[in-house]
Amino acid sequence: MAILTIAGGLVAAFLIPARPEALLYARRMSVLRTTTATVSGLIVFATAVIVHILNPLFEGVPFVVGPLAATAAGLGVFAAMPTPTIDGAVRRRGADLEQRRLNSYSSAGQRRMFVALFSVTVAVVLASGLTSKAGPDGRSLCTSLFPVECIGGGPYLYPGWLFAAPTLILIAALLATIVPALRRIITAPAAAWSELVDADTAIRVAAVRLVLRIASTPMVLTLGVFLGAAGLPLLNAEVLETGLNPNGEAIAHTFGIILVGTSAPVIACGLVLAFLSIVGATRLPRAAADSSRKSTGV
Repeated sequence: MAILTIAGGLVAAFLIPARPEALLYARRMSVLRTTTATVSGLIVFATAVIVHILNPLFEGVPFVVGPLAATAAGLGVFAAMPTPTIDGAVRRRGADLEQRRLNSYSSAGQRRMFVALFSVTVAVVLASGLTSKAGPDGRSLCTSLFPVECIGGGPYLYPGWLFAAPTLILIAALLATIVPALRRIITAPAAAWSELVDADTAIRVAAVRLVLRIASTPMVLTLGVFLGAAGLPLLNAEVLETGLNPNGEAIAHTFGIILVGTSAPVIACGLVLAFLSIVGATRLPRAAADSSRKSTGV
């Protein structure tokens, strides 16, 4: 999320020597907006980790939902802050009669992939909640697939509604921040200089791709964590008191192997996405400068 602000003013903030003071101001505002959004996300995640450490009764829920909360906070702050503009850009720019939309800066494949990821993640989280049952203390921590009374915690820990409910709320919050964040990128004032039109478009495309990747990262990690957490008690069904007969324990064990085995590559994909987001955030300002140089011939 740390580099999304380039959509509003970073292109011109690199190379338009005619107005150095205005460009310097725009660049400073972009850095301020970027830093504020990033710090906000880090503070939220750090808070979640601290709550996780200090409150073991939460069974790790704050840590599980931390990435979702941090990303939603960062994108929310980014969307709420004013878009940096270059002095004189609005006055010099003619009316833009072409209405800009998301499909102007993203491919159908990117949008379908994001929708599919969102749908699968929500489905898995819902399934975890619906296949859970509450323990004596009222917390939904056990799988309803085991007839035995819910003990909760330890090897029986299952991502029931205690995990699923806050996760669904934060997925909704994340989606609610993605929309205005993308709108900021798409509708931000375009460069006033005609020679920067191509560079402006290229940077918007890169920024939209980056925000979708950043938003996808916590959802992929959440999907992997839920698959793994749901599979662990099933994986251990043959050595736990489950109330199942031997055949049922064998089936649960097999299903647990599938879930845990699936969770590993999913989590790995989430970590790769996080790495690519960092790389993209680091390289995007330089890409903006290179695009500007090519467009202006500087």
